[in-house]
Amino acid sequence: MSFPIFNFQIKEFYETDKFQYLLIHKNGSSSVCEIIKKNKYILNSVWCPHKVRWTVIRDPYERFTSALNYDLKRHKLKLDEININELFNGNVNQMTWENGNINHCISQASYLMNANIQWYVDIKDLNLFLKMHFNEFETINKNEDKIELNLDKKEIMKYLDFDYYVYNTIKNSHHMWKWNLGKIF
Repeated sequence: MSFPIFNFQIKEFYETDKFQYLLIHKNGSSSVCEIIKKNKYILNSVWCPHKVRWTVIRDPYERFTSALNYDLKRHKLKLDEININELFNGNVNQMTWENGNINHCISQASYLMNANIQWYVDIKDLNLFLKMHFNEFETINKNEDKIELNLDKKEIMKYLDFDYYVYNTIKNSHHMWKWNLGKIF
């Protein structure tokens, strides 16, 4: 008996000779990728046990509002023109991912499934991490023009419950990077 293979998310890893970085949209990925691109890198989704595998995580509500803002601006839409309930679930398929048309609001937990991440960096510590590991940091899209979103936070939080469970579990784990742990690669 065979079972179908479910791909919850197309994983995008930037790999160098020292590490593999999992890109999670709206988690400082533009800043990280800009620095990584200065090094020799390849895109790879195969796990390499001899390299450190890391990613950046972000508070789910902050990430959602940033993603929603980004997608609304990108598609030149207003909040009242969309069905907000359609934003929380789904996946990225190859056809939309390759041309950048993805739902940036998808749960960050879906990116982490089967990703074998060893180290997580909170977005609040990202500049310090980049400075320690690459001797530089680059903040991109930080002060982007934001659309005023009049959201019912209590309603949105219902959809983010699992994301918060994953986020808080990671934050309280020994896989969470802090500056006093030093360089990881």
